[in-house]
Amino acid sequence: MVNGAKEMSKILRKTKSLCPECLNKIEAEIIEEDNKIFLKKNCPTHGDFRLLISNHPYYYKQLQKVYFYLIKKSFPQRDFLVHLTSKCNLNCSMCLANANVSKLQDYPLSKLKEFLRGKKNYKIGLMGAEPTMRGDLPEIIKLVSESGNIAELHTNGIKIADFDYIKKLKQAGLKEVHLQFDGFSDEVYLKIRGKKLLNIKLKALDNLKKLGLSVDLKATIVKGVNEKEMAGILEFALKHSNIKEVFFLGCRFLGKGREISSDSFYMPDELIDALEAQSPELIKRDEILKFEKLYYLLLWFFSSRKCFYNQHYLILRDNNKSISDIVNLNFAERKIDKMADSAKQIVPIIVIFKIVLGVINFRTIKYLLKFVKLGSLLKNGFNVSLVPKDFLLLGFISACDRFSFDEQIAMNCGKGAMTVELGITEVGARDNIMREKFWDEDSCPD
Repeated sequence: MVNGAKEMSKILRKTKSLCPECLNKIEAEIIEEDNKIFLKKNCPTHGDFRLLISNHPYYYKQLQKVYFYLIKKSFPQRDFLVHLTSKCNLNCSMCLANANVSKLQDYPLSKLKEFLRGKKNYKIGLMGAEPTMRGDLPEIIKLVSESGNIAELHTNGIKIADFDYIKKLKQAGLKEVHLQFDGFSDEVYLKIRGKKLLNIKLKALDNLKKLGLSVDLKATIVKGVNEKEMAGILEFALKHSNIKEVFFLGCRFLGKGREISSDSFYMPDELIDALEAQSPELIKRDEILKFEKLYYLLLWFFSSRKCFYNQHYLILRDNNKSISDIVNLNFAERKIDKMADSAKQIVPIIVIFKIVLGVINFRTIKYLLKFVKLGSLLKNGFNVSLVPKDFLLLGFISACDRFSFDEQIAMNCGKGAMTVELGITEVGARDNIMREKFWDEDSCPD
């Protein structure tokens, strides 16, 4: 900076995105400016747009280098979200699914049956709006389970607070539940969901624990509303071994979320900052950076799709240790960086072999087989019920919207999608946006 002038922009990567107004495909750039990372794009009709991606250029640039060195093509998609219904028993002010407003049709059981034919170990996310509004949900779960695939239920928890109901879903073959859980304050739920829900959420969690069902807590974080709940959610999850994952989801410009201020939105990288500020002894950005590089190497090894913007970490319940306490992440990072910096192509499998030999010590032996088991879950649909109870997985994630869409990253979107109107796509990011086009154009019949 000179005399307060803006720092010159540096282009890190060119890609394609969408105009947030007309949804036409347009040129876009990832730039570094004023010690931040932005996605910048221009529509000939609607002008310039920019989105803050990261406040940490060193972090973003290192991860980008490793990610694009390893992920050079689209891997097969084995994880699909099925939009079963647009109905919901809540009317959340920032509902990303536009519940009870859109007229998208319920997904027919016959179409799901046709999709599953001949497939094994696919992850089938049963979503809504609220999937428990479907009277045939037990039949749907049974179909997925008996076909040799993995049924995951995404729910707000209201109906599964009824023990007999969730027991029926388990008997149908359900093994994992992704529970919408935004904190421990009814004030938060009133602001975000329009209803006091804490007791219902805790009852649902109690039922899931009694039945031995694996849980992913999914907290939608709205800036200025519930980011201070993040540490409490993490601490709660560490105390309950059937909770295998915690995903912090930044509110985005989707559905009813389009009606709130963009100042309320979070990108995943900002969520790391928020949690690190609350739990600095357990959450450290530099350690997440090292782990994420190793994670990308495993994604390559197992040909597994994953969005670059979604960040991950691993905590051990044994005295609340992070993975860096038992694995030499510094050694792993050096090997991975050397590979990504090399002028000649290095076979990543050789790097994996060297890392395995280099990080094994007396601290890792106890967990070695469990690490192998955890990594192997990436090969197929990631079955959360098989995650060892010693581990808690963390995710800092975002739903792709018309502002954040990045074609080079979307090609390996971690989720596919299935709707009646748009059919089946391996890129859930595109499905998010095209469903919004239906809503904008009011193209669905009353």
